[in-house]
Amino acid sequence: MRFGKIQFGDSFETAAFLGRPDHVSWIQKNYCALVYASGGFQIDYDNAKFVYLAFYIGLDDFVPKQKPMAFSKPKILGCEPGRLELSSDIDRLRLEGLFGTAKSVDVDDDETILYYSRQGITMEFELDANKGRLKRWNLYPD
Repeated sequence: MRFGKIQFGDSFETAAFLGRPDHVSWIQKNYCALVYASGGFQIDYDNAKFVYLAFYIGLDDFVPKQKPMAFSKPKILGCEPGRLELSSDIDRLRLEGLFGTAKSVDVDDDETILYYSRQGITMEFELDANKGRLKRWNLYPD
């Protein structure tokens, strides 16, 4: 469970290959979010350790407002022969076909969130309530 060269718990320096983020916000004294708008993702650090990753895949009210904001199409190795590319074309049926029944599901008027746990990492797949398509993929340590 890596994102490029970094894995959860790594320091800021390990993410240097990503370049300069488009936006940095300090949420709390020791917690910051780095938004890479042109890449369509965000990485968060708590006490200088990598703790959260979000891929912005489709339209969502919570997509950062930085410009130019692009949607991401992350690739997952080891899911299918070769790799799987996540996009807003993916729906719940496809995710459950790939990962099985979700550990838990949260449904409200705006979205459905499927929760999975793999190799000590929680994965949240957020699906649009209207079309049931993937809009965001969040990952963080259990």
